[in-house]
Amino acid sequence: MIAVISDTDILSTFGKIARIELLLLLFQKVHVAPAVYRELLQAERMGFIWVASIREAVELLPLTVCESQQVERLARRYPQLGSGEIESFVLAQTHQLLCLTNDRQAKVVARALGLPYLDLEEVLRALKTRQLLTTEALSKVIAEIEERDHTRITAKDQILGG
Repeated sequence: MIAVISDTDILSTFGKIARIELLLLLFQKVHVAPAVYRELLQAERMGFIWVASIREAVELLPLTVCESQQVERLARRYPQLGSGEIESFVLAQTHQLLCLTNDRQAKVVARALGLPYLDLEEVLRALKTRQLLTTEALSKVIAEIEERDHTRITAKDQILGG
């Protein structure tokens, strides 16, 4: 099992359906960058109760001074990304972590930086291929994600069938 660093989007998807443990079944550790942790705290202050289970499940990975400088350089190079994605990418580079993101622009930048990542559909597919969920159970998870996170899983037929 490998360690990952996740952005807020993937975490909130699993938090909203109260299934953060699915990420813990797939990955050795789920790290978050300081900016992602701050985003989670802000969501918790706004009353989103699902954040508490996420905060218990993830491990905050602080930035060193050198990494903070890299964040500043990367932020200037990719102003379209949020601080959570930028910090996550720097930490992924320095700690050899797999990134979890479902953000379209973040995936483009990850490819440009040569960073490995998984998006939501790939995480769902991994739950099936590693036989952590039955097809029926995964189908229910996908339905919950689509309903509670208002996210359409376009490859659900391929994920469930393949």
